[in-house]
Amino acid sequence: MLVKIHYYYIQQNGGFFDIVIGNPPYIKEYTDKSVFDGLRKSPYYQGKMDLWYLFTCSGIDILKENGSLCFIAPNNWTTNSGASKMRNKIIEDSKIIKMLDFGNYMIFESADIQTMVILICKTKNNFKYSFDLRKIKTDKAQIENVLELIENVKSINNDFLNPTILKEISINKTLTFSSNEKENILEKIRNIGNIYLNSKEVANGIHPHYDYVNKDAVSKLGSTFKLGQGIFVLSDDEKDNLNLNKNEFNLIKPYFTTSQIQKWYVDSKNTEWIIYTDSKFKKAENIIPFPNIKKHLDQFQSVITSDNKPYGLHRCREENFFKSEKIIVLRKCVNHPKFTYSDCDCYVSATFYVIKTDRINQKYLTALLNSKLIAFWLRNKGKMQGNNYQLDKEPLLQIPIFKPEKEAQHTFILLVNEILNKKKEGFDTSELENEIDKLIYDLYRLNSDEIRIIEQ
Repeated sequence: MLVKIHYYYIQQNGGFFDIVIGNPPYIKEYTDKSVFDGLRKSPYYQGKMDLWYLFTCSGIDILKENGSLCFIAPNNWTTNSGASKMRNKIIEDSKIIKMLDFGNYMIFESADIQTMVILICKTKNNFKYSFDLRKIKTDKAQIENVLELIENVKSINNDFLNPTILKEISINKTLTFSSNEKENILEKIRNIGNIYLNSKEVANGIHPHYDYVNKDAVSKLGSTFKLGQGIFVLSDDEKDNLNLNKNEFNLIKPYFTTSQIQKWYVDSKNTEWIIYTDSKFKKAENIIPFPNIKKHLDQFQSVITSDNKPYGLHRCREENFFKSEKIIVLRKCVNHPKFTYSDCDCYVSATFYVIKTDRINQKYLTALLNSKLIAFWLRNKGKMQGNNYQLDKEPLLQIPIFKPEKEAQHTFILLVNEILNKKKEGFDTSELENEIDKLIYDLYRLNSDEIRIIEQ
């Protein structure tokens, strides 16, 4: 009843306060679901969110018109998928005045969290505006860099920007900001792009729950089990020792890791295998035709946390993504994004995303995605953790892909074939990759000055 009165007052009077200021609690639902009890019916609730998003949305609600909200909070809300409702709330009902992004510098000594200060104003006059954005860009940030940001002292270690927000094109989008000269190039890339991947063409890899015995599992299972021992993921020897029958081999799939999956090329000689059981194995009777697999998994019932336990993978994903032709994407990349062409059955963990589309040649798409131009796009418009790329589903869906005529794609396909052959033999392919970069610049009609900015 009090909540209803609270919202009624807000609707009738436009809010209570001139300013809301603070350090809201940062708690993700997957770390403590109980904190969200009673909050899931909120219009601002969504999956994969952080509790402080609710504080921000409610904080805007209780502001008077032209009132201000100032929080110190994690700096990844601008691109996190679970923050989309909060981003829309900020774009629709307020405007950003200032953001001080501390980058890799950990403001709180007791917490490994990258933070920023955000100041917003509740207003209806927010259709188009610019704001003050200051960001530490050095990897080795010190307290001096923080003070430079606060005191508005220009430095080579920091970016000082005045990005523009256009309300009509910012709803339901991630928020990324860069200098004006970069923005002009990014806008050109966006305008040249003529297709985007859709959500049915991109999937995360498998979540086993558990793949191997870890330290926590050893403490529960006892000393007879070894650290790294296979549960759902098996080594060659572990697979052979199960004495699987012909029927059981149908559930054993080749499993690939970062040891085999490099940029461009997959070594087809996998050394691990996954017990690929879907949701129907939540019913114990469905494992009966697979007695040796059942015997193996029964040893680990006390630690398997899968939603589909006792015998199913937590998230097996649609199997079609792991078969035949596809592009494998390493989710967290240092220095540059990594896209890998694969035409063999290749089952991967949630360390990767998988792209599978029949709307565009996958070798051409691999060439495009591995180009410096797309790396530039993802650095400025994708999702970054410090200076590392985080290639989640949302940034992949927002890449402006230019699909040329089939004849124009043929050159790229030949170059990718040559790269794959050379990678297989262990040869350097940098010259071929540079050739692809030049061709991609031509496709997106970039001039020499724009290329120079990207190359830097």
